[in-house]
Amino acid sequence: MEEENVILSGSAPEAKLGKFKSVDALMHAYEELEAEFTRRSQRLKALEEATSPAPDAVTGGKPAADPSLRQTDGEELYRAVMENDGVRARVLSDYLGSLRGVPLMTGSGSGVSAPADTPKSIAEAGALALGYLKSKK
Repeated sequence: MEEENVILSGSAPEAKLGKFKSVDALMHAYEELEAEFTRRSQRLKALEEATSPAPDAVTGGKPAADPSLRQTDGEELYRAVMENDGVRARVLSDYLGSLRGVPLMTGSGSGVSAPADTPKSIAEAGALALGYLKSKK
């Protein structure tokens, strides 16, 4: 019934345009918004391409999805470890821990030996033996 009234009277019902004064003003604002969205999308894509990792041999020439998969220069890794005392100590500790049963050598390659500690009396010999036995527990 309402459609008949619109057709008979020849006028369309008023559209709710909110803060816009006319349909033309609304259309103009929409076009500006669409243009701004396109500009921002293009800029975002350019920034993503600029910051993406470089292709490398690990991934067959494609950028690695995970940055930890990228190959790094050995010198760069060495500098990073040497600058971080905690990492350096941990790497050294792990390495020395893996050398169990291997005697540490001096620069010349010969083993390091302590001077023999010979007791001067029976009391000193007893104290050394007692200390040795206690350390083996």
